[in-house]
Amino acid sequence: MWPLQSGPMRLIAILFVIVSSASGQVPSRFGAGSGPVIDGVRYQLLDDRGTFDQSNAIGFDRAKSGAFETTEFSCKLRVLKGGDGGAIAFLDTAEYGIRGAAPFVKSWVEPNLRGTFAIGIDVHNPKNDKMFGEWGNYQGRPQREISLHWDGREIVKRMAPSEFRGDWADCKVHVQQVIGGAEVTVQVGPKKVYDRYFIASMLPYEMRLAIGAGTRADVSTEFDVKNPVLEQSEIAKPRRTPMHFEIFNHVLSDNSRNTFDSTVDLPPASWEFGRIILTLQIHDAGPNWDEWDRNGHLYVYNGDDKWDIVPFITSYRTECFWQVDVTQFRPWLSGRRKFEIEAGTKFYKNRGFMMSVSLDCYHGKPAQVAYRVVPLWVGTARYKSAKNHFQDFFTDKTVEIGEGAESARIFTTTTGHSQIGEFTPSKRTIIVNGHRFANTLWKDDCYLNPNRPQFGTWKFSRAGWAPGDVVRPWRIDLTGKLKPGKAMFRYESQPYEFEGKVPNEKQIDKASQVVRSYLILYRTPKNTMPAPSLRITNVQGQAKKAGIHRGDYLASYDGKPIHTVAALRAAIGTGAKSDRKIPVVVYRGAKRLDFELAPGKMGVNLSER
Repeated sequence: MWPLQSGPMRLIAILFVIVSSASGQVPSRFGAGSGPVIDGVRYQLLDDRGTFDQSNAIGFDRAKSGAFETTEFSCKLRVLKGGDGGAIAFLDTAEYGIRGAAPFVKSWVEPNLRGTFAIGIDVHNPKNDKMFGEWGNYQGRPQREISLHWDGREIVKRMAPSEFRGDWADCKVHVQQVIGGAEVTVQVGPKKVYDRYFIASMLPYEMRLAIGAGTRADVSTEFDVKNPVLEQSEIAKPRRTPMHFEIFNHVLSDNSRNTFDSTVDLPPASWEFGRIILTLQIHDAGPNWDEWDRNGHLYVYNGDDKWDIVPFITSYRTECFWQVDVTQFRPWLSGRRKFEIEAGTKFYKNRGFMMSVSLDCYHGKPAQVAYRVVPLWVGTARYKSAKNHFQDFFTDKTVEIGEGAESARIFTTTTGHSQIGEFTPSKRTIIVNGHRFANTLWKDDCYLNPNRPQFGTWKFSRAGWAPGDVVRPWRIDLTGKLKPGKAMFRYESQPYEFEGKVPNEKQIDKASQVVRSYLILYRTPKNTMPAPSLRITNVQGQAKKAGIHRGDYLASYDGKPIHTVAALRAAIGTGAKSDRKIPVVVYRGAKRLDFELAPGKMGVNLSER
């Protein structure tokens, strides 16, 4: 007997049943009902009798061996209103084998499977207007939510822009491997839900298909798939392991200390990295966990100045895990750098947040690289009055654009605060040399935050942020709109527009916004080299006599780039009988050092980074 929990309502125990195995397809029943049915090219995951507590799946045998650069899946999908929903999963064969049944999943709308990419299709998130209720859909929005999952975590969840429930709808998935992860496009119904959405660290892996669906203890649906097609093309190229740097490891803030700093030696700017991913976590701090949402900041120092590159808001006591692409800050992420993390309050004794931060630098030569970051508007803007409406903070900026700039982007993260500033949309426009870019500072999908459920009012829409989330940027692409010479930047905010009862003037005037707006300039990489990944951890013998130091990076041996210990052993073995000196190149920070050593053992210990 398998003790299974179907939804949050109750615990059930039902036999795990393999119904049949035909043509590499294995239907499985984990819960109530008669189990899935295969009828030619149609797969009926749930019975049509409205049975509660169902949990069914179909596992497909591996179609192709190996990992691929591109994966495409298409089918016709039929889901009725009700609940719970289902999933399409691309099972990691290293974890789940090349054939056989799909694994048991507690909830098929949350297909969190190790090493696996999956799409959740959720049609049950009923309206709940309780301020502290478990469900997040307090506004009663349509229950047609599509989520992306990778390696046991929900990455993102969105409401599908068009209705797909009730009849056969197109379902298409496209996965394109890129440096540092994958870009995912998902269409359910007539419109795309995700368009080249980047998932960090989702590297190529061998996979096989599975589909699953379930109902709850109090509501049911139907979930049918027809004509599923899985296509993969171009064998995946070998990937080097990213260079990893720990910055903060489980630091715990409290009322006496809410900032921590750390100095890290990062690779020089001349080393080629196609993407830099920052991982930020909030851990369970037990009784020391602050129960409120607080502003959080991840600063990097550039000289004496510090700049907030990953602002975040702590959760209402829910563990958080974020991976953020910070490649645009490459000019500030090289050499010896000081970082500072801040989150907490001075008011609650012995209460704070336990946090960790790390960086992963993914190898690869980008088409363009950020070479200059220009702070435009950074700080706290205050509304003050309808006449002022933040304008005294957003003064015009003039930036000299050099001849080498080939493209440019503005990267802006803003959060609104005070009772009015937090819960009122704010219209804004950035004008660059006469080109206008309009935007409204507002986030209306807080209730779909993957870090859920939380305590407090986490589900409410807000001005640019959500409890338990990093601040999502407003990106403006200026490519083709800037020329060498002086560029003028203007930020125009509009007075608040209120619907219904208008707050009093004193309340409105207290509104504030925390702003971090940067101009990023890009150009084709010049004078760069593939990053070495072997760090010397100990030196003795002839390497020590030659002047090689602990902490140096080994770049090449006998004219051959060396990226692994095995490759170094092979190179040493090839030249062992030579009577000539062997050229060896190492890097000490950004400085290249050339040595000549005798054949044979170098006298170093190495770690692969």
